[in-house]
Amino acid sequence: MSLPSHFPLKVAEGNTILIPSVGYGTWASGSKSWCKDATLAALKAGYRHLDCAWMYGVDEQIGEAIRESGIPRSEIFITTKFWPHFAAPEYVELCLDQCLRNMGLDYIDLFLAHWPFAFKPISHDALKNAKANGSNEEKGILEDPKTGKRVIDWEHTSANIAQKAGHEGSFVPTWLALKALVGTGKTRAVGVSNFSIADLKDILPYATDVPISCNQVEVHPWLPNNELIDFMKEHDILATCYSPFAGQKEDGATLLKDPVVKQLAEKNGMDVGQLLQSWAVQRGTVPLGKSQTESRIKSNLDVKKLSEEDMQILSGMGVADGKGRTVDPREDLGLSLYEN
Repeated sequence: MSLPSHFPLKVAEGNTILIPSVGYGTWASGSKSWCKDATLAALKAGYRHLDCAWMYGVDEQIGEAIRESGIPRSEIFITTKFWPHFAAPEYVELCLDQCLRNMGLDYIDLFLAHWPFAFKPISHDALKNAKANGSNEEKGILEDPKTGKRVIDWEHTSANIAQKAGHEGSFVPTWLALKALVGTGKTRAVGVSNFSIADLKDILPYATDVPISCNQVEVHPWLPNNELIDFMKEHDILATCYSPFAGQKEDGATLLKDPVVKQLAEKNGMDVGQLLQSWAVQRGTVPLGKSQTESRIKSNLDVKKLSEEDMQILSGMGVADGKGRTVDPREDLGLSLYEN
C-alpha cells in the first residue's frame, strides 16, 4: 500500500491547500556550489516541494534550478524562512521580499519564522543590503562589542523564552506581521519553526483568521518529538521535519549507521534514508531529507508503507531527555529553547 503523496495544509479563511508529503532540503554548510545541480536533480526526480531559508544563502541557485527545470512554478511548493534579525514586525516583509527577488519568484507557498527568538539588527539599511553568506556585519546582525556575540532582541522573543531569562517579550507582534503577508499575495500560508508547545501557545490565540499552518522541527527516531507533534495535530498544525536522518552525535554515532535502522532497511528492501523518510510520512509528518547524490535523491522520495511492528521499533528509538537532538544552539545562544 502506498503512502500519501500530499497532506492538507490549513490556510486562511478555513481553506486548505496541498503540500507534497516529501520535501527536498536545501541547507548545507560550506560551499554552495552543489545547490543548483542537486536541486535540479531533485526536481527532475519528481520532487515538487523545496524547503529553503534566507540563511541558507542559496536562493539564487534554487531560482536557477527551477527555471532550468522547465516545471511550471504552480507545480512546485516552496517554503522559506526569515532569520531572527528580521523578526521585528517592521522587518519581516523585507526578508520575504529579498527571498522573492533572489529566487526570481512572485510568491512563496509557505513563509516561516526560523526561530522563536529575535536578534537585533544593525539598522534598517543594513538589513536592506544584508547578505546571508558573510559575517554577522554583512548579514546585518548587531554584535555586542564586548563579547562579539549576537545581541538578543528580547522584546520580540517568545514570552516563554524571554521570561526564563528574566526578560519580557512576546512573539505576537511578529506573528501579526507575518500573517498579514498572506493578504499581500506574496505567500499563501505562514507558520513557524523550532517552536515548543509553550511558544506555540504564545501565538495561538492570534491565529484564528490566519492559522499557524506549519511548525518545522527536528524529528527522527532518535528525537520523535511525540508530545509536540500530538499537540500540533490537535491544532491542525502540520509538522515538517528537518534533519530526518539526524546529524552526528558527539561520540561520532549516526542514525544512518545505526544497526537497528540498517537491519530494518535491509528487511524492507530499502536504503536507510528511504526507510526514515517512509517512517516520517507514515506518521503524518513531512520529511525534508537532503542529499547531493542523485541515486539517494531518488530513493529518498520513494516512500513506502511499513508494517506496524517496524513503525513501533523506529518510534521506540528515542533517546531520553531530548539527547537525540543533533541541532542545538542553546549553549551558543544561552537561551532556553525547546522547553515548555
